[in-house]
Amino acid sequence: MVLLVAVCLSMTAIVIWEAWTSRQYHLHDKEVAMSNLAQTLASQAQATIKQTDTLLFTLVDRLENDGVGAQQLPRLQRLLGAQRSELKQLHGLFVFDEEGRWIANSNGAEVPGANNADREYFIFHRDHPDRGPHVGRAIKSRSSGEWIMTVSRRINHPDGGFAGVALATINLSHFLELYDSIDMGRNGAINLISDDASIVVRRPFNEAEIGSTVANAPLFTQLLSEGDSGTTTVRSFVDGVVRVVGFRRVSGYPLIIFAALDKEEVLADWRKETALSAGIMLSLLLILGVLGYRLIHGMKQQHHIQRVLLDGQEKLIEVNRSLELLALEDALTGLSNRRQFDLFILAEMGRARRTQTHLAMLMIDVDHFKSFNDRYGHVAGDECLRRISAIIKDNIKRPGDLAARYGGEEFAVVLPGTDYPGAFLVAENIRHAVLRADIAHCESPGGRVTVSIGVCAFNPASQDQPEDLVSAADKALYVAKASGRNMSVTAN
Repeated sequence: MVLLVAVCLSMTAIVIWEAWTSRQYHLHDKEVAMSNLAQTLASQAQATIKQTDTLLFTLVDRLENDGVGAQQLPRLQRLLGAQRSELKQLHGLFVFDEEGRWIANSNGAEVPGANNADREYFIFHRDHPDRGPHVGRAIKSRSSGEWIMTVSRRINHPDGGFAGVALATINLSHFLELYDSIDMGRNGAINLISDDASIVVRRPFNEAEIGSTVANAPLFTQLLSEGDSGTTTVRSFVDGVVRVVGFRRVSGYPLIIFAALDKEEVLADWRKETALSAGIMLSLLLILGVLGYRLIHGMKQQHHIQRVLLDGQEKLIEVNRSLELLALEDALTGLSNRRQFDLFILAEMGRARRTQTHLAMLMIDVDHFKSFNDRYGHVAGDECLRRISAIIKDNIKRPGDLAARYGGEEFAVVLPGTDYPGAFLVAENIRHAVLRADIAHCESPGGRVTVSIGVCAFNPASQDQPEDLVSAADKALYVAKASGRNMSVTAN
């Protein structure tokens, strides 16, 4: 009864452990996937902004050298239009003077009296003399009403004074089209966030969330302080959904990519697998319980019978000993034992003489088996012998063939109706199968268990006896081992 309870508890523990391990694997796998996705999207964002900034750099250099007088203005308009058409992500290109007035734009828009001096990017360049690019927040375009992201550079007068701003606007739809094409499940999210913790664009798209701050989200309070990229499982600050997250800073620009899958969706398949495993385990426990009850009931009856048959116990023991001596199967490997081998080869040699047919024999030895036992222990050695025995049986296909454990780590195979080439082919199949099994053996030159095989064939016209055939196979085996092991050698 105690054993039955122990078995049930062990099965339950194994199922629980496997379920937990599977759950952790599912989560880790998705964390890796989100990390890779964040890296890819960060590279895409970096390339998009870099192309735009390169165009702005060229434009500012031309404006500072050529100026923006009335003669240059038509040419500037054409230049902006041509440059905008080169990059599909661009919404437009704009040039503003030091007061924020519109000088030129790529869209051909005419907005009388328009002034952008109140825009964040204009104020930034007016108050900061550095010449690098500035990536601003997501805003709505005054010329088209579309959501855009701004990339801008300062224009200087020859004396270094503030002369205005060159602005490139990128359609947020450029990012959204890509994000929407990625399978993120029903509740996944992809965010492009600026360094000041404001949302630039988010999938799924919600206009009300654009520009909102996530400064109190774990991404800014915990994760980014530990590194520019990483993975975790965290509750969303925006909608409260627990997600598996990968994040990465965009190289060279004040932006962060945040890709996340709904944890519940990630674990949906795992729950189905776990429920199925639990159902199977409960069924097995029920069956085991019924069988255990019947077994205990049967044991009680058997105990009663044993008391009745006590007088005949000694005779039964003697009979069992006799049966064990006559047993023809090796207990460890399940192959035939030496006694069965001796009887079988004697009979088959007689048959080969009568019918004038071929008979072949293989003698197989496990290379460096003593060092295997010394290194891994006898339990591992027994398991190794069992695995090799199974390989031998798998490669002995005909009902008339016999595989036997000859002794220790030696095995013998008798192949009626087989000549030297056929026997050598079987030997090589067995040897290669042992190699494919890849049983670790650090004391072996190849780092895995190998076998050496001696092959011999019986001449039905000779007067050879079984011991002659065994001796010939054994000599071929000796040659195989002396020649470096892990090979098959024929006696002829």
